[in-house]
Amino acid sequence: MDTAIRMRLRWFVPPHELGPVSSALNTLMVAARGQPGCVTCHLSTEVGVRVELRYVEEWKAEEDLKTQVRSSRFSRIAELMERATEFPEIEFSVPGGTRGIDYAEEVRGGGST
Repeated sequence: MDTAIRMRLRWFVPPHELGPVSSALNTLMVAARGQPGCVTCHLSTEVGVRVELRYVEEWKAEEDLKTQVRSSRFSRIAELMERATEFPEIEFSVPGGTRGIDYAEEVRGGGST
């Protein structure tokens, strides 16, 4: 039974952005690993005609994830995603199911449903 709380991001950047974006993401990953509730996080890249970035964070509890989504660290991740050459994919795996960007907007905006 997979009960992991996860944030998955996938996006493409221009080849000349790979170095700066990867460096920034590595810094953010180190910061995430020091946060309470962090299980793991990792970054992978696939370099071809386009450069694909895949970034994943796993948290012990949904509240840990929500704390991170509200953080300035998440804001920095969102800024990096703005460098994408096409609309990024974002997915949150939480106890209620899999959600998209609406989850982040709800958590950051304090919205309730």
